[in-house]
Amino acid sequence: MDNDEFRTIRTRLGLTQAQLAGVLGYLRSMQVSEIERETNPKPVPRAVALLMRAYDEGYRPKDWPR
Repeated sequence: MDNDEFRTIRTRLGLTQAQLAGVLGYLRSMQVSEIERETNPKPVPRAVALLMRAYDEGYRPKDWPR
């Protein structure tokens, strides 16, 4: 998964960077921002990519933001 697909899925889910950071267990929303940035983005970790695809297909954990 590249950074554009990651950003597109987050946007389609209607989550802010801070909300997605919370869902993924990140301590800072900056970690999502670092993946999404246009220049020199950090790679999407494989486990996070799998979760993002599951969320995109409709999976929602119990702590999903409302």
